Amino acid sequence: MARSRIIGIDPGITGGIVVLNGSGGIVQAIRTPIYQEKGKKHYDVPGMREVLMRAAREDGEPLAGIEKVGTLPRDGRVGAFNFGVGYGLWLGLLSGLYIPYMEITPQGWQSRMLAGLPRGPQIKASAVRAAKSLFPHIPIGVKADWGIADAALIAEYARRKDQGVH
Repeated sequence: MARSRIIGIDPGITGGIVVLNGSGGIVQAIRTPIYQEKGKKHYDVPGMREVLMRAAREDGEPLAGIEKVGTLPRDGRVGAFNFGVGYGLWLGLLSGLYIPYMEITPQGWQSRMLAGLPRGPQIKASAVRAAKSLFPHIPIGVKADWGIADAALIAEYARRKDQGVH
């Protein structure tokens, strides 16, 4: 069955969410919905839910691809906990809205979508380059938008995997 929408999620607080149509065109591309209180960023759960609900309203069954994240040795306890909160919120929203999803490791999507591009400290710039190449009109203007690039590549990876194009 052809999917009407593919949703790509970079679950970090500085991440993004991209919705593709079944042929791979961008329907929506935004930063993770957040709000600030006393100078601290917080996930805007109703905003996150609204984005997913809007994407799921189309005919046909949507599919979400979410980056399966883990902590790094350099992450502190508080940072690791906060990062896990976002991942858990997205998974809970997807499940609660009955949106099927696949968890995609960074190594999985990066090996395919960033093939031939520099890695290591340049990986974020490579993701932006790859996303702009695939989606020339993607709204990435400043560094704060870089999570949108990851979300777009995750969505495209999920779309290809779902269609058996890998």
